[in-house]
Amino acid sequence: MKENFRFIIIGFFIQLTTMAFGRFAYTLILPDMMRSLRLTNTGMGILGTGIVIGYLANSLLSGKLADIIGAELTVKISIFSLSLSLFTMGFFSHFALLFVSSIFLGAGASGSYIPFIHILNIHYRKRGRAFGIVMGGTGVGIVLCGYIIPPLLALSESYGYRVSWYALSLINLIVLIITILFLKPDRSAAEEKGEEQVEKRIIQIFRGNMSLIITTIIYFFVGISYIIYATYFGAYCIDEIGFTARKTGMIWSLFGINVIYAGIICGILLDKFNKINVALIFTPIFAFSIFIIIPFRAELFFYFSTFLFGFSLMSFITTIASLIITEVDKYEMARVFGASTFMHGSGMVIGTSIGGLLKDITGTFKVPLFISFSILIGCVFLFFILKKIKA
Repeated sequence: MKENFRFIIIGFFIQLTTMAFGRFAYTLILPDMMRSLRLTNTGMGILGTGIVIGYLANSLLSGKLADIIGAELTVKISIFSLSLSLFTMGFFSHFALLFVSSIFLGAGASGSYIPFIHILNIHYRKRGRAFGIVMGGTGVGIVLCGYIIPPLLALSESYGYRVSWYALSLINLIVLIITILFLKPDRSAAEEKGEEQVEKRIIQIFRGNMSLIITTIIYFFVGISYIIYATYFGAYCIDEIGFTARKTGMIWSLFGINVIYAGIICGILLDKFNKINVALIFTPIFAFSIFIIIPFRAELFFYFSTFLFGFSLMSFITTIASLIITEVDKYEMARVFGASTFMHGSGMVIGTSIGGLLKDITGTFKVPLFISFSILIGCVFLFFILKKIKA
């Protein structure tokens, strides 16, 4: 029991830095970075795409690597990659070098997240709650970003964004040291795997399993949808609505606050009730959270949007992980979740690219945000299809 609780604590801090810094800090730093480096929205969209490409590539590689060298070592290597790339995002000014850094940033995020989900899957029966608690670390990290990044950006008009990246790199380095000291391989689990597992190819696992295929398709479409909001929310608030960077940071921090507890609440519901019914509660809320900032400009609606978005996003991710678990053997989870996350990341590549491009073409973020909302409405119908198949 002590051993298991240790995994939860370590996972909480890993999520705090790797997912929050690797995936969501860019939203707040983007406007200042764009002005300082004189980049277009399309250029920043390309850097955002680089983050997603790295996340996407390592979604597949980290699952396979975890089978070869162990999930624990894979997590440590990925956290180191993230620390280095956070630093170089602030250090480099040349676009090509920043693009390479953005790729490693995304790779570090997925390489620490996916293998750790595999570790939790092996050690817990009530996985919904375990996932929910660990996912709460992402929320704490997002809140931290909302409070520390705006003051750092304000230190200098030209170099504030660099200081922000350096600070995040230092915090992540501390978590890396903690992980190296306390995250050790579980030999008993490795022995059990050796005795029981007959490894299947990933295509064999998916073949004929329509529930798993549709779940992955939904995950793909949500990747397109949510990344548009998550990447361009800061720029939308500052450049189009007219909020200050500090005000935008405060609004965005509400998103993070909800992420802290949303996964735990959703995990408890998933352990008690039908998982698809839980998904059908959170997905419409998810869609509404994006829609509400399209017609309304009042500050209150933006707070309400990030409140609902944070709550429903983390609930959705916890639900997807739980749905996948019901379809596969626990020792196949790393590769299957990696493959599903690869599809999710593919959607993110599309979403990040078209988000900036559509803004440059139309002159407003409202168009990509409406597309984001429409896709989530489509996912609601896919969940009804999934429910029918499982019935």
